[in-house]
Amino acid sequence: MSKNDRFRHAVRGVWENSHQHYVAWGDAQRAAVQPAVGALLAWLADAESEGELIARYWEVGDPPGEILKPHLPAGIDPADALTVQEECFWRRLSELEAEHPGA
Repeated sequence: MSKNDRFRHAVRGVWENSHQHYVAWGDAQRAAVQPAVGALLAWLADAESEGELIARYWEVGDPPGEILKPHLPAGIDPADALTVQEECFWRRLSELEAEHPGA
């Protein structure tokens, strides 16, 4: 496995772990962050590859975080905010895989 493949696999693992945390949240907690989820998914909608998602995730200045912040509930824990962000990346990756199976 190449260094790039290991890195990609590690990033996927982080996103998947956050997805598992997110789905374990209660309905009220997920509903409270839904506006942020919608905003970030809209921003990610034009990402056409896993490589592009990874580049956006690591982009200097944290653009994904800046998209989320105005839509998150007041006082949200920073770890929970990161979980929301990574859940969105996981969802977009899942969409890409559904659109292009085996790619």
